[in-house]
Formats: sequence, C-alpha cells, structure tokens
Amino acid sequence: MKYGRLRRNEPGQTQDATVGQAEPPRAPPIVGGEATAPASAVTPKLDAPRTEPLENIPPDAGAETSEIPPTLYSRFEAFEFLGRGGMGAVYKARDFRLGREVAIKLLFGADPELGGSMLREARSQARITHENVCEVYEAGTADHVRFIVMQLLHGEPLDKARSAMTLEEKIRVVRQVASALHEAHRLGLVHRDVKPANIMVERGEDGAWKPYIMDFGLAREMGDTGATVTGALMGTPSFMAPEQAAGKVRSLDRRTDVYCLGATLYDVLAGRPPIVADNLAALLQGIVHDEPPAVRQIDRDVPQDLEAIVMKCLEKQPSARYESAKALGDDLQRFLDGDPVEARRQSLGYVLWKRARRHKGKVALASVALVVAAVLVGAWIRERQRAAHQATLSREIGESVKEMEFFLRNAYGLPLHDVDRERRIVRERLLTIASWMDTAVEISVGPGHYALGCGYLALQEHAEALAHLKQAEAAGYRYVGLDYSMGMALSEIYKNELADTKRMEGERQKQRIAVIEAEYKLPALVHLKAALGGKIAAPAYVEGLIAYHEGRHEEALAKAREAFEKAPWLYEARKLEGDVLFAMGRKYGHDAAFDHEKMSHWFGQAGEAYRAAADIGSSDPAVHVAMCELFTQEMNGARAAQKPLRPSFAAAQEACGRAIAASPATGLGHLQLAQLHSHFAWHVAVGDAPDEQPEVAIAKAIEHAEEAARRSAEGEPMAWYIVAAVWRTRVLHASDRGLDVVPAVDHAISAYDEALKRDPVFVWALNESCSAYYFRAQHEFMHGIDARRSIEEGLRRCDKAVEIDPSFSYAKLTAIDHRLLLAEQMVAAGQFPRDVAQEAETLIEAFLQQSPRSSVPHRFRATLALIEATHLLESGGDPTPALLRADAGTEEHARLAPTSTHNHNLRGRAATIRAQLHFERGEDPSPWILEARDAFGKAMKARPNDLKYRVWGALVETIALRWAVQRDKASDAEFDAVIASVLPLLDVKRAEPRLYVALGEIHELRGRFRSGRDADAETEIAKGLGFLTQALSMHPRMSSALACKGRLLLLRATVAKGESEAREAAKMSLEAFSAATRENPLVERMDRQAIETARRLAR
Repeated sequence: MKYGRLRRNEPGQTQDATVGQAEPPRAPPIVGGEATAPASAVTPKLDAPRTEPLENIPPDAGAETSEIPPTLYSRFEAFEFLGRGGMGAVYKARDFRLGREVAIKLLFGADPELGGSMLREARSQARITHENVCEVYEAGTADHVRFIVMQLLHGEPLDKARSAMTLEEKIRVVRQVASALHEAHRLGLVHRDVKPANIMVERGEDGAWKPYIMDFGLAREMGDTGATVTGALMGTPSFMAPEQAAGKVRSLDRRTDVYCLGATLYDVLAGRPPIVADNLAALLQGIVHDEPPAVRQIDRDVPQDLEAIVMKCLEKQPSARYESAKALGDDLQRFLDGDPVEARRQSLGYVLWKRARRHKGKVALASVALVVAAVLVGAWIRERQRAAHQATLSREIGESVKEMEFFLRNAYGLPLHDVDRERRIVRERLLTIASWMDTAVEISVGPGHYALGCGYLALQEHAEALAHLKQAEAAGYRYVGLDYSMGMALSEIYKNELADTKRMEGERQKQRIAVIEAEYKLPALVHLKAALGGKIAAPAYVEGLIAYHEGRHEEALAKAREAFEKAPWLYEARKLEGDVLFAMGRKYGHDAAFDHEKMSHWFGQAGEAYRAAADIGSSDPAVHVAMCELFTQEMNGARAAQKPLRPSFAAAQEACGRAIAASPATGLGHLQLAQLHSHFAWHVAVGDAPDEQPEVAIAKAIEHAEEAARRSAEGEPMAWYIVAAVWRTRVLHASDRGLDVVPAVDHAISAYDEALKRDPVFVWALNESCSAYYFRAQHEFMHGIDARRSIEEGLRRCDKAVEIDPSFSYAKLTAIDHRLLLAEQMVAAGQFPRDVAQEAETLIEAFLQQSPRSSVPHRFRATLALIEATHLLESGGDPTPALLRADAGTEEHARLAPTSTHNHNLRGRAATIRAQLHFERGEDPSPWILEARDAFGKAMKARPNDLKYRVWGALVETIALRWAVQRDKASDAEFDAVIASVLPLLDVKRAEPRLYVALGEIHELRGRFRSGRDADAETEIAKGLGFLTQALSMHPRMSSALACKGRLLLLRATVAKGESEAREAAKMSLEAFSAATRENPLVERMDRQAIETARRLAR
C-alpha cells in the first residue's frame, strides 16, 4: 500500500500481531515483541500441526517501503522490510544520527483509543532500563502514522529454544526474566502477558543464553482501574492468573506476573501449560477453580525443589505466591546454588535431604534399584506408548483449539467490526492442520479431525464442524470435549434445518421435521447430556440448551440466567435466554392464538437479552442476526395488530446492519436484511403503512434481495426466493394501480426459477410462480394476447406443488384463481364457461371440505357465480339464480372475514349486474346503482390506490347516465362530476384498457345527451374516440371497446349534416361492430338496435 492512504484498522487482537516462521533457516530478527520472517513461503513441519500463535500472520508478499512516512527519512535510512503484524508493519532501519541499527514498528489505521494506548505503553516500556528488557528508544507520530523505535535483536522465542536448553539454562533464563519484571514492578508497571512466546533468547559469544522480556502491549500502571481497550479478557489464556481469567481487572498487581512467570516455567519444564482444557470456557473455569497437576506428575525428572517453586507461583490466592518477582528470582538462585529454597518448609528431614543431594555417590545403590525396576516395567511402558503419544497429540491439539477459540472469542468481544479477517486466519490454521493430517500417522487422525471440528465450530460453520467431529469419533478418538462439540454442532444444524422447513407446508413439513429431529435434535441431546457427565465449563448453559430443545422453556430460561451469572463473559448464555424468550413470544404470533400484548411482552424481554449479549459479543454476527429476526417478527405482529411498523422496522434494520458489519462476506446478515425489507415492502404495498411510499420500499427491498442473492451459497434457494417475492410485490402493486406488470412479472418468474433450480420441491416458490403466471395471463387477456400458455404453465406449477404436498392449500387456491380468469376470458369472448366453471366448483368444494373455516372458497364461489351471471345477462338469459348464489357466497365470506375489502367488491359487482338487468328491462335501476356506489365507495376508501374499484365505479356511473339520458333527465353537471372523478386516474399511463373504455362510454352518452339538445356533440365524439384509440392500442380486438367505437361512429353519422358524411360514418360504425362481433358474438344481441340503424344509414 502506498504512503498517503492510511490502512483501515484491523481489529481482532489485544496486542500487536507477530510474524513468525516455522523452522526458519536461521534465527530471524526479533523486534519489540514481533518475531519477523522473510516474505518467502513457509513450510510447516509434517510430523505435527503448526502451533505458532495465531497472531503470527505471514507478511504481505512484495511489501514496499513506500508506506513509510516521509518524515522518518529525515532521521533514518536503509529501510528494510522485516514483517507485518495485525496493527502494522516492522522495518529495519539505520539511525544515521546515532549510527545504530533499529527496528521501527508502524501502526497503521489504529483507532485513536487503541493507537494512543499502544504509544503510552511503549513509552512505559521505555522507562524500564534493564539488560533483559527490549529497549524502546522512541514512540510518536509521523505524518499521522504512529511509530515505535526499538532495539533490534536476533534470537528466538523461549518456547522454540527450550528444546536446546539444559535444565540449569532454563532456570537461569527465568531467573533473569524475574529480575527484569522486578524492575518493571519497581516502576509501577505490570506486564500481564508473560509467556514463553514473549521471552526471546539469544546465545552470547560465550554460549550462554540471554533472555529479553518483550511486548509490554498489555502493561498497565499498578492501580490503574481504567477499562481495557476492548473491555474483554486481556492476556493469553493458558498463562493467565486466576484473577485475570475471572476478569478482575482491578485485582491485578505484580503477583499476577509472578503467576504468569510460574506458568511459563511450568510450561518450559513440563512441555504443557498448568491447566489444559478442550475449549476456552473450560480453560478459564479451570484456571479459576482447578489445581494444576504437580510438575513431577508429568515429568518425574524435575527436582522437587524446583517443583515447589513452580507450584508456589501457581497458588490461586495472590497472597500465597511469592510476594514479588525478586523473591521468585532469589529462590531460583538458591536452587541453582544448591541451597534450601524458601518454597519448601525448613523441616529437619528436608534439610538433611538437601545435604544428601550433594553426596551423590552415597545414593548410587538406590539409583541401580530404580534402573532394575524400570527394566521390569519396560514392557508395560511400551504398551502404553501408543496411548501416551495420542495423549501428547491431544494435548497439543487441545492447545491449538483453545488458541483458535480464544482468538475468535476475543475478536467477537471487540467493538463492532468485520471479523472475517480473524476467521480467515483461523481457516488458514485449519488448512495447515488438514495438510499435516495428509502425511500424519493413523494415530493422529482422531485428534486432527477433532481440532478441525472445533475450529469450524468456532467459525460457526456447523456442517463442516460436524463432519470432522464424526470422523474423529469414527477413528476411535475419545476426548472429554468431543460430546460437547458434537452436541453444539448438531444443535445449531438442527436450528438451521428447522428454519428451512418454513419453505414447506402441511404433512411434508411435519415429515421433514420428524426427519431432522431424528437426524440432528435427538443426537444433539444425547451428546449434550453425555457432556454433562464430564467436566465442562458451563454445565448450566448446556442444561439450558437441552431444556430449550425439549420445549421446557421456563427451565431453559432459568438455566440460561444461571449460566450467565456464573460466567458473566459467556454472552452465549444471554443469547440463549433471548432465544427462549423469543420462542415463548412466538406462541402468540400465530393466527389462531394471536395476542399482540403477550407477544410484545416476551419479545421485549428477548430484545433486552439479545442486547446484553451484543454488549459483550459485539462482533458476533449470530447475535445480531437473532436480533434482526426478532424485530422482523415484531414488525409483522405490529402489522397484524394495526400498529405502526416503522419503530420495529428501524430496530430490525439496525440489527441486520450490525450483522453485516460483523461479517459482510457471509450471506446470513444480507439474507435476513433482505427478508426484513421484503416483509416491509409487502406491508407498505398493501396499504398497511399509509405514511410510507410503496415504490421506495419496493426499490430498497429489490436492492437488498439482489445483494443477498449475490452473496448466497451456490445451492441456497432462499435468497432467490426473496428476490422473486419482492418482484412479485411490485407486480401486485403495479396491477392494483393498473400499471404495466410485464417487466416485474418476468423478473419474478426468473428468480423463482433460480430458487426452484436449487430446490425443485420448494412449494412456496412453485405456488408463487404459479401466481406470477396468473398475473402474466391476466395482462395477456387484457391486451388481446392468447393467455392459455401462461395459464397452463401456472397450473402446472400449482399442480406440482399440490403433488409434492397434498395439504398445501395456497396452491389449490391459486389454481382456482387461474380457472376463474379463464372463465372470465371465455365470457369476454361470448362463450359460456361451463366446463371451466365445473372444474372450479369441484376444486372449491374440495377445498371447503379440507378447510371449512376458510373464507377464500366462498369468495371464489361468489366470483364464479358473478362471471356466470355476466354471461347470462349479455346472452339474454336470466342471471337471477347465479346472482343469488353470488349473494350466498358473499354473505358467507363476510361472516368469516368481516373486514375484508372483497366483501364490498362482491356486493358492488352483484349490484352492478342487477342495475344493468333492470335497465335492460326498462325498470328503474336506481336502488341497485345506489348500492353499487356504496359498496365501491367503501372499497375505494379501504384501498384508495386500487384501480379496479374505480373502474367498476365508473361502469356503475355509465348505467346511471344511460338511465338519465334515456329519460331525458341528464345534465352537464352530472357528466362533469363523473368525468372529474375519473380524470385524476390519467396522471400516469395506465395499462388498464377498461378505464379508457369507460371514459369512451361516458363521452358517448354525453354526445347523445347533447345531440338531443341540438348542442355540439362532435367534441364529445372526438374525445370518446380518442380514449377508445388508447384502449385499442393496448387491446386491438377488445370487443367492448370496438362496440363503443361503433356507437360513437353511429352517433357521428346521426348528427352529420351531409348524407355522404353520414353514410361514411355509418360504414365505419358497421366495421367496428363487425370487429366486435367477431370477438364476441353476443355484441350483436346487446347492440342490435344500433347495428340495424348503422346498416340503414350506410345504404
């Protein structure tokens, strides 16, 4: 990266990252706590997985010196890139003023608090003058980049060098470190992260090892009670003192460093830390509560005095440890000198034993006896070598697992940031382990797969984790944490699989739930209960998880709270509490049991629990995804209760945003955000949020849905389903407003097909794509295009959905909708839809048998009866029986769904047909006109943007005007009022030809009205023909438009002043009537008188 472009802070570590190399060709430079390596490839050992710390990130290939602040060139020269860490880069340089080589650490992009803290700590380290402390020469800021100038060292970490050291050399190194720590303590500093990796050693010319205590990155002034940078646990877990593991920041003092140095000495002697566990939670609990095994239980060659010194350092109570690092160093010196150590009681036997040690010849006989005993048990030892080797591997793997878990837990505990970088580092570690396993012996298979499983579990990649854990189990691996890890992986997979069943319905859903319960839930419970039989860190958390999965919510709630009380850093316990409360509230969100007050009560508590979890696990995306889902359901509940949507929508939006910020590369946060916007757009589009703008909501929903699809896994159908659902919302919105639906329909069908490509039995996608084809067919029908192919394809999808799940009711209803549309199309062509009507009636009756409480089939039955009544009216039959069936269906629908707008629509359409019937019989249609106006008026009030109610209302007004004109009681004021109510609908181009036909008929009637008064009729004729031209441009063969055109041209013929002009207009009228009759033969009956008049005038 070039200088001038500051790096974004890469959070995830509580100290500067280090850059390490496995088995380097020579010891690389050691600079201020960072072991740097060349940028060349690193080859790990093949006989064991790579175990250097996770923060040892390889430097960027081809790193350039161009990122060095220009100001530094005024002081330093000969810059040479050494390595890159988590917070910046390290360069070797020459201070040409002082003539010495130095190491310069550049801190790129550190946030003000963290960067400032690091400089303060560097300056604190600079105060320490001791031969065993790496010297800090300078710390400051150059060109807005923080830097630290340090002593340049060569050497390697103690954990790497210890294999080349004798026992005495190890003790001398630790004693010198104790002396260095004492100097730091004397100046009021506590290191807080003493460990083998932070002690660098180099051989002097005399061959002696010289240590340097490194990285005071966690150091604090004694008595400093300020918060840490992250507010999380600080230090390396395996070497933490109990007060550190318990998070008691104010209790840390120089005796904390005594413990850490004792733990370091323990590790150097025994080859493992004092406390080991299979996961971080268990490790922290063990450090606080468990006594470490004595060193000699691990290695009998360790002298008892040395064991006593180590174990005194590791006392749980600080007061029982050495009072100071100096006291520890003095006791180590006594050991080296052969004097009695203070760590052991000065009993007579002890003093005599110490003197006997100086006369080794006198105890030679005892040594011989021991050798003989060793020979006798040799065979037994050989038999146990295999088990011992696996135990060693298990311990090493366990340390690696703990490190990964701690690394990610620390990352999740940092302020909100992108954790994908930290996850990538862990994945690289897992790849290293996997590569090692390819060449490892059989005995390593189990431990290796266990490590991989735990790593993927920490990454929240549960399917991958389970696969490796099962392989570990199959390899005969038995480890205390295996049951716990398998239980957690199975539990999370069960939750995810259960969420996927929302794509299903009825029996198929029940069958799928039974399968995943057998495959995931029951084994999860078995493993979690088995884990309780061992030693785990938070048994109450596991008990709560078991109770949650078994539906014992009250017990689960109590256990989750107990777990958090005992382990206040375990934010997963607060999340579990939120999950339980969320589930308790969801019981009141279903239609039959909907109770918004109770639901809100539990959801409110769930939100508090999730927020508490997020306060600790600020960068864990899973917590924020759960919050987003909670607030999304809260919004849906508010809609059902007719409450404002915006507050819960905004809260959900914010939670989803945090989930994406925590892990932008993964699709889950994007998917949840897309689902939120999809729900919101739907609610707005159907009028449940009148203060919102539908187009804006839909556009945002499309944007987020398509982003979720781009980031979704290859085989994941849900994101594509949401894309399709949002486009379908736009279809419904456009259809209601009489706008062009074709582009949105095409997008919706394409996205549904993508979802079905990934899940061919996704019944929701099948049903809704069937619905999308309904809207395409409706558009084709209204525009003179043969809709049969669209109807057939739609029905094929509905039928497939029902075939997959015979209980899936929605697909059955959509299939009936298609048949009603087909029946309507046949009536428009003058045909009686007998066969289609019978099919529809059979399906309606079958649905009623399945769902007797549903209102929809009664609406369909009423609609079917109205379609039949329309045909009977136009064909000269008696529509009364059909109208009575429509009335019965409407009444039953209103009983079951009293607030539905469909009730007004059905009542208005029936009244319109009755009004037309009375008009044709010469009877006063006024009562039915008034009823139709009332019904459509109420529908328009409920759905002001739904065009179909306004079109129906306009048709009612044409009957009223026709009745008034026929009785010579019409007035310009009446016409003006009707036109004024319709003209506002022309604010945009509508794709609804019936609107323009209605306007054409109104102007036809006004022309007739004016012609009867010798007024100007031509203006009205021209206007009417203009509107019909628009209708016919959309549907050139629309029979009602052609018939109205014929009547308007006939009117022009009747008012024409010249005979030839009248004849020409009459001929054109006949052409229009002929075209209308070709499309609908019933036009000839309905307009018989007009056609006969046109024929007479055309002669």
